[in-house]
Amino acid sequence: MHRLLHSSLALFTLAAATARPAGALAPPAAAAAQARIVPRAGESRGGRDAVEALRQNARSQASARRFADAIAGYERLLALAPGDADALAHLAQLQAWTGDYDQAIVHYREAIAARPLDPGLESDLADVLTWTNRLEEAERLYERVLARDPHHHEALKGLARASLLRGDPASAARVLDRALELYPKDVDLHLDRARMLSQKGNLDEAIQTLERAVKLAPSEPDVLRHLAEAYQQKKDWRNAQETWLRVAQLVPDAPESHVALGRIYLALGKLSLAREHDALALRMSPTDAAAHQLDADLDREARLAPVRTATDWFELLAYAVLLGLLVLVMQRSRRSLRRQPAAWTFAMYVVPGFLVLGILAHSVRTTPWPWFDPRLFGAVSDVVLFLGFGVAFVAALRVQPKAREFEGEVVLAIGAHPDDIELGCAGLILKLKASGARVYGLTLTRGEKGADRPEQRELEAKKSAEFLGLDGQWILDFADTGLQEKIPLLKGVIESKIKELGATVVLTHTDVDVHGDHRAVFAATREAARSVRTVLCYEDVSTTDQFTPNFYVDITHYIDDHLKACALHRTQDRRSYMDPQVIQGRAAHRGMQIGVHFAMAFRTLNMVR
Repeated sequence: MHRLLHSSLALFTLAAATARPAGALAPPAAAAAQARIVPRAGESRGGRDAVEALRQNARSQASARRFADAIAGYERLLALAPGDADALAHLAQLQAWTGDYDQAIVHYREAIAARPLDPGLESDLADVLTWTNRLEEAERLYERVLARDPHHHEALKGLARASLLRGDPASAARVLDRALELYPKDVDLHLDRARMLSQKGNLDEAIQTLERAVKLAPSEPDVLRHLAEAYQQKKDWRNAQETWLRVAQLVPDAPESHVALGRIYLALGKLSLAREHDALALRMSPTDAAAHQLDADLDREARLAPVRTATDWFELLAYAVLLGLLVLVMQRSRRSLRRQPAAWTFAMYVVPGFLVLGILAHSVRTTPWPWFDPRLFGAVSDVVLFLGFGVAFVAALRVQPKAREFEGEVVLAIGAHPDDIELGCAGLILKLKASGARVYGLTLTRGEKGADRPEQRELEAKKSAEFLGLDGQWILDFADTGLQEKIPLLKGVIESKIKELGATVVLTHTDVDVHGDHRAVFAATREAARSVRTVLCYEDVSTTDQFTPNFYVDITHYIDDHLKACALHRTQDRRSYMDPQVIQGRAAHRGMQIGVHFAMAFRTLNMVR
């Protein structure tokens, strides 16, 4: 969920605990040392030696990144020395890193019971609660730590992140301002502030914050990547290009920066440069979904280029015709125009001036002058057309054929509960429908544990399906929260539905999910859809930060309907994750990653396009 989780894995090699590294979950060194030195009542010297031997072995295994062996070592240590706070804390840390969040929480609580005055343990527990989307509980823990130690670095950072995830940028801003006063050189705090500003729509301020972070860490690829994405979202192509080139120099074997550069050159109309970077990305990673998507977009742009050129010439001809018509109209109506000074000035000077400027704009559109801004000239051109022919004629000239890129596709969206499909992929479904695909929904439970009356949830799901325009929907009667025991049955149901529909695309849950039902649906779909050429795993409210998307969909034009589809599940209004600001914030974050306003992120299980 946050950048320091990765750096903390490397810092675990220092688990001899001479000091607690920033962002790691290790207990404070002094308390850990005390736990090793103070003998327990009735414990023999031989027993203490065995415990210390196990402790040293577990640390060595963790330093070598053999986390499973390290976890087993700490469990053996605790069997000999129950309640050993140092072992409990390190065991919880390892379990959190390996995704066993439930056990990590249990062991952190036991460690806190053994050392109730250790604020670091409570802050680390709050981190894990944040990763599992138990945000309100995490915030209470962070605030309890800060009540005892108002300057606690990690608690301040964690509280700010939890507030951001909960969709409360105002609270996050207050915490971040306080934290930055204390720790102005903390790069992660600047990144969190930039995310908060982006959620609030203050993209310029977000960029300024990211630029300060780059000054603090000029060689940190992750910081530069965030700045490049912000420039790209703002459509500041020059700065975005320069920043992505710096990322490519720092991480030369990563295709992501070359895909981004290809997108920039595509936006600028430099198709040859865009193809060069796309080819380089595909050589680095032949299966990279973003590179293949860029390749498809470049092919489509190449097909449309002649149409664009013809449109530009026709538009230029229209300006010339309009100028002649204007002269003719003014000659015939000059007397009536003279009686209206404002109309005469507008007709004689303003409209001709705009027309001439429009003709010049078209003539020099491809001139490579450094001061020339083609976007500004394009805007002037549009104004001229509006003044000359009206809104309808402008639309007729500028409209382009709709790319029916998903026409003929049959899509099956699968969810464990009635609101999962909407939260995970409603924006994509809307885009698929608009692009000519047939889309069906399969919900495996009625979500009876999420409402007083299960029939309400079923009714809400049907209303949402109608709103999304689904071609068919099925809501099954598997037991809510009991799907892990029914994976073989789920597999059979899903496989049967795929064959019945002839599905070519399947949307489903991911395996890195806190909810057991979601993981069960993923496991069943993975087997049932093994022959489907495209299977995408979506993220939802219980997806962990281990979810690593490699396929993004721009839903900027569908964000309002995406929010409305989620809002139709009124029985879930009390859930914090159903807050429209939370949903929109997640889409804004994913959009910033690919340079658009709003996007949805997926992990490809199968991908053939």
